[in-house]
Amino acid sequence: MRFILFISLLLIGKAGIAQTYEQVKKRFDKYLNYKGGLDKYVDISPEQITLYEYKTGKKETELVLSKNEWSSFVTLCKKLSPDSMQKIYEKKKAKGSSYRIEHGAPDKMLCSIPGKPLCEKKIMIDPGHMAGTMQMARIEQKYLHFSQQNCPNLKLDSLDIAEGILTFQTASILKKMLEEKGVTVALTRKENATSFGCTYEEWIKNHKKRTLDSLLKIKKIVAQKHKWLMKMNKGKFFVEFFKDFELLQRSRVINTFKPDLTVIIHYNVDEKNVPWEKPSNKDLCMAFIPGCVLNDNLETTAGKINFLRLLLSDDVDKSEKVSGLLVEELSKNLDVPIAKSSDATYLNEHCTATSSAGVFCRNLALCRLVQSPLMYGECLYQDHETECYELLKNTENKYGVQTNKRVVLAAESFYNAIIRNFTP
Repeated sequence: MRFILFISLLLIGKAGIAQTYEQVKKRFDKYLNYKGGLDKYVDISPEQITLYEYKTGKKETELVLSKNEWSSFVTLCKKLSPDSMQKIYEKKKAKGSSYRIEHGAPDKMLCSIPGKPLCEKKIMIDPGHMAGTMQMARIEQKYLHFSQQNCPNLKLDSLDIAEGILTFQTASILKKMLEEKGVTVALTRKENATSFGCTYEEWIKNHKKRTLDSLLKIKKIVAQKHKWLMKMNKGKFFVEFFKDFELLQRSRVINTFKPDLTVIIHYNVDEKNVPWEKPSNKDLCMAFIPGCVLNDNLETTAGKINFLRLLLSDDVDKSEKVSGLLVEELSKNLDVPIAKSSDATYLNEHCTATSSAGVFCRNLALCRLVQSPLMYGECLYQDHETECYELLKNTENKYGVQTNKRVVLAAESFYNAIIRNFTP
């Protein structure tokens, strides 16, 4: 007799979405199956989805998810913690259990407030990176430093830009704009801080040893790596460990909030302008959404769960829609061209263009891990020959945020796209 997994949850209407075979197969082909790399590992039929593994060198069935389980699987992903979901997945894998969910009463009532049409929406904003100072920006390696020594035609003696400062200013303005419409808004981090609620310096001082000791104890790292990481200076440790570790925390913060939409804010640079010691003549805007999944992403249980959620929910479809609106707004308001695949090596070789101009599927950590529709916006190129000077100006005060006109216009672009997305 098959083991029946019975879970009572509230409000499954929004999370559990009935999907047809045609919708799922199209999503797999259009967004997720990068260059056919998943063909050996995933089979989709009108009756079921089958995941395969090759641990013994032979093709073996790992998991079968029948059509009548698809909606419940998505609901579980969005309602339960990652640890709980992994336990359920492993039980399903081992015992052939099925997913069944009892419908309950809604856990939140839709509100109706005059002048605040989006009062039932929850939006999480992730200001990319974390630097609030040039010192931290150098540790992150997310900064520009131009000088007349390297660029004789520079209009200033020197020029310094930290992306983490720009993203936090943009996020702070956007948060206030959305709250005026009644949206419940949260940020993944505070100014000059990590998503752990402290600065990087504080984390190193108070949490580095404890975290590495814990990872060693549960065998997530070996003793040699533990010793190696403990000896590293702050800059190398950030690159080798903390950057990816902190991204996982951002995804936890986002998913705990359970947003209707996640907004990820970044400012770009011209990849061919390396090592970014002088301005470039290139300026583009673009947005990334989930997709381009690789077979390496299916090596862990967590990776398989994330893949199935993307496959079976409409998060990716909704992400393309809102991201397409964002690129339109960025290009119009900032007067910046929309990127094409041919404009950057990473767009051509590691991304898939969608049917929306300037929107690309990209296998980024947050794109895989965030359990909601998302817009991952790259507003403009910071190293552009005009932008780099405009981004230094401090002429605008918006909601108490002292900044420049480009940041204000970027925030307004995100805002306009969100309003258009949620307004019939």
